Amino acid sequence: MVRTAKALGWMALLLAVACGGPVTEQKSAELERSPEPENRVFETAEGRLNRGETPAGWVIRQGVDAGTATNMLVALAVYLPSSRYRTDDHLEIARDIAGDVLSFTVVRENGDRFVSKREGGVWTASRETMPTRREIAHFRGTIRNSLWESLIAEGASPDLVVRFADIFSWTFDFLTDCRTGDRFDVLAEAIYQGDEFRRHGEIVAARYDGERGQVAGILFRPEGGKAAYYAPDGSALQKAFLRSPLNYRRISSGFTHRRFHPVLKRYMPHLGIDYAAAAGTPVVTIGEGTVVFAGWKRGFGKIVEVKHPRSYLTTYGHLARFAQGIRAGTRVAQGQVIGYVGSTGLSTGPHLDFRMKHGATYVNPLKIEIPSADPVPRGEERTFFHLARVCLAALDVLPEGTIGAEKEPLALALLTGATDGVAVAHSGLDDRPAP
Repeated sequence: MVRTAKALGWMALLLAVACGGPVTEQKSAELERSPEPENRVFETAEGRLNRGETPAGWVIRQGVDAGTATNMLVALAVYLPSSRYRTDDHLEIARDIAGDVLSFTVVRENGDRFVSKREGGVWTASRETMPTRREIAHFRGTIRNSLWESLIAEGASPDLVVRFADIFSWTFDFLTDCRTGDRFDVLAEAIYQGDEFRRHGEIVAARYDGERGQVAGILFRPEGGKAAYYAPDGSALQKAFLRSPLNYRRISSGFTHRRFHPVLKRYMPHLGIDYAAAAGTPVVTIGEGTVVFAGWKRGFGKIVEVKHPRSYLTTYGHLARFAQGIRAGTRVAQGQVIGYVGSTGLSTGPHLDFRMKHGATYVNPLKIEIPSADPVPRGEERTFFHLARVCLAALDVLPEGTIGAEKEPLALALLTGATDGVAVAHSGLDDRPAP
């Protein structure tokens, strides 16, 4: 899209003629003799990168010569390297009346501006970050058709709905367990720049009340640890392991001590699960741990072995390739991609051979009772229980909508984490001491 000052000038001229205003030759001559102020923006070109397009490609597509494009992008690379551009960035090129480029600007969805300017023949760059403020957004409602539709109807962003479902994914399957009349509550950060809403930040507390009972999640960051969601009694909502390591089409072979091997043509134990999936399907580790082997192992082909806490070991066989950085000694997080489905080794088609050992014994991954992740660390229970009381009280008493921290002590406490001075009474939790 191009906006041109010349076009505005012609419009003003036509309006003047239509209204009977005199336009004399002398005035026209004076206008022609008046020089344009130096560095005055005459026109701008705006747009976004196409998928797969480079910043240089977009700039040159706007008619900028390669030398100028290189100079202004190199200057801006101090703040924004070419590899960090996004397809939702707003790009803008400003030119003077002679067609020379004056500036190149990148505006992020969050309001940040990256500007490269030509000053005295030299390209300089700057980053302009608008200050942000955080408020608390409270969404409360009842399930009508689905969790997605119901939360969106209350004003939640799609990303917030996904994160809400993730918090309770080890307890509820929202595709099958949702019922009309179930209730939900969400307290989340709302990020603003000026008066403009930018995005939802972390969910600080959430609650779901359905046919299978009520569950609440409290965001808590242990001293020196990573933030996680805990139930009000201090137990972790997250399980130690995911149910499966990939999105699969079907289970082609189950756990058995006697299976006819399709390649070796004899009966052998199959102490794992074969997940049939398309070649290249990402494979994730089901729990956090350390890679102890990544390489070729006989009939398993390319395989990754991950050692987990509590004496568990998982293996992922017949991979086409490993994910970048996956090697012995690598620490991996739950859900991290470690490889891609293939058919290496003794295999008749693309699938994942997934196995799990507890101690020295292979176990059936589909039948074990998955342990919960670690509870609130010992010594921090008192801090957590007070935070939980504050969060549950906030879910009960804060009004729906956006609540400013300057007007509501509970909102301020949730945003800052300074809950020590907040006195609340909540019937669901006693003022228990640390065990």
